[in-house]
Amino acid sequence: CVATQRQPANSHGPTRQRSGLRLDLRAGAMTGGDAFGPSVVPGKAADSPLVQLVSGADEVPRMPPKGEGLSADEIATLRRWIDE
Repeated sequence: CVATQRQPANSHGPTRQRSGLRLDLRAGAMTGGDAFGPSVVPGKAADSPLVQLVSGADEVPRMPPKGEGLSADEIATLRRWIDE
């Protein structure tokens, strides 16, 4: 998953899970963290909190809050992966 190949892996990986969210494992993305429930809604990228957070959609604060976020191409790849 593109979301775990960059900065989020440092905050949501095997050694550290901010907000209780682990994104390096499929089960972690499906379970979600403390704030939103499941991070990924299979087949529904637009309804997936992960997509909303990395894109800053619907007035949701963009993640990561500091530093470089995912590019438009990376977000599109994430959307396609979820929609498959």
